[in-house]
Amino acid sequence: MVQFILLWLRAVIVRYLNVDVYGDAGEAMTDWDTLKKEVLEGLKPTMDEETQLMVFADETVKKVNKVLMNSGIEGVAELHGSIAHGTWISGQQDLDIFIVLDRYDNRGQLQDALDSVRNSIDWVFTEAYAEHPYLKTRHNGYSVDIVPCFRVNNGEKIISSTDRTPLHTRWLMDRIKGFEDEVRLLKQFLGNLDLYGAEIKIGGFSGYLCEILIVYYGGFWKLINAAKKWGAKEVLSFSEEETRKFNDPLVFIDPVDSRRNVASALREDSYGLFIAAARGFVNNPGMVFFMRESLDVSPETMVEELRGRPTDILFLVIEENKADMPDVLWGQIHKSRQALERQIDEHGFKVLRSTAWSNEETRHIFVFELDSGTIPEAVKHSGPPAHLENNVRQFIEAYRDNPRTITGPDLFKDRWYVLLRREHVEIKAFMGVLLADGGRDIGVSKKLSVRLLQHHRVLLNEEIEDYLFDGFEDYLYDWLKGRPIWIE
Repeated sequence: MVQFILLWLRAVIVRYLNVDVYGDAGEAMTDWDTLKKEVLEGLKPTMDEETQLMVFADETVKKVNKVLMNSGIEGVAELHGSIAHGTWISGQQDLDIFIVLDRYDNRGQLQDALDSVRNSIDWVFTEAYAEHPYLKTRHNGYSVDIVPCFRVNNGEKIISSTDRTPLHTRWLMDRIKGFEDEVRLLKQFLGNLDLYGAEIKIGGFSGYLCEILIVYYGGFWKLINAAKKWGAKEVLSFSEEETRKFNDPLVFIDPVDSRRNVASALREDSYGLFIAAARGFVNNPGMVFFMRESLDVSPETMVEELRGRPTDILFLVIEENKADMPDVLWGQIHKSRQALERQIDEHGFKVLRSTAWSNEETRHIFVFELDSGTIPEAVKHSGPPAHLENNVRQFIEAYRDNPRTITGPDLFKDRWYVLLRREHVEIKAFMGVLLADGGRDIGVSKKLSVRLLQHHRVLLNEEIEDYLFDGFEDYLYDWLKGRPIWIE
């Protein structure tokens, strides 16, 4: 109960004392000051919203602790994450409740704790998996994750990856005070640019990374001004001690575990986009960096866009009854998209770029932009240099009587070559061959290959019209435009 009283008091102090860490005292109002206040009006939870959430969180923690006590499980339920840190954004009411087990005997204890909660609390739970299982549920309008972990102290060996979370909260509790709104600004900035979230789908900045970046630099504006000068690689740490080397573009050594890079999930393109956005924002601060205009894209508009485009857009639509958990699903999607792109490219259809969209439940759509969906039947195939006797002999034997050979084998300058007749010149027909076995032999993930065999459609350009709903039409519009929202 003490935890919740302290959290509530901190929220009241920050709200009514109007703590502000931007700029020096008496600094004149700037365009950024005005914009900041306007942005925060939509981000800060109201006192009613905060009070209701803390009451629900307190009741839920007590409920889980009662289960632990009745089950004889040595441990305690605790609130962690952005709500415990006071950095959550209005409307994003996701509770992270951790079951912190007092001692480690075996990893089976994690599942035992979850089973006790599931069997004792009359809520509808879904079991999800990261490094180990955890429970997800939605109750009274709140999303709740119940995550088991083991209690460790700083410097002790981590048994499961979630063991660090209570250490993160402990480290942040005093340091984050006064910076809560600065974290909210950063989260909104990143979220609006599709850079917020460490999950595979996004490959961006985690909430914890946002928090320690703000603490490290002393506020949002200072962080953005520093980020505009980041180079190809940036290494940050609260300690001057030498740490292990990481190959990631952004390295931020976890203050509670020097062996871990908090920014390890950040993709190279996400890192580069953040630096570019920081430069754009410093030069011209605007609401476009925090709030994008809602799109109103009709299927008819998208069909016209596709018809007039000088490239060809190939779509692979997969439908199923129930997908895996998002992080697992997106791992399958990314692996499969890369495998398909590689095969399409290798068979002469030049992929200019590709992406994937999913409603994360019943429909996944792969998108490949090609320079053309039809390629010439003849292709020049280069062979070995003239001086490699054995290779030349093998090349001649392979293509002399090959039914696909149009011309050759012959020598041009110092290299042998043939003109060959391609097996596939239409992308849709080629995809039919490629996916005959669900794509398993070319690297499509096992689960997606099964779904491909059960139900899929290959569509070209405006043939996608029947699927331009459920948010895919907006996603496709943005992707076809192909530039960050602040570049207009």
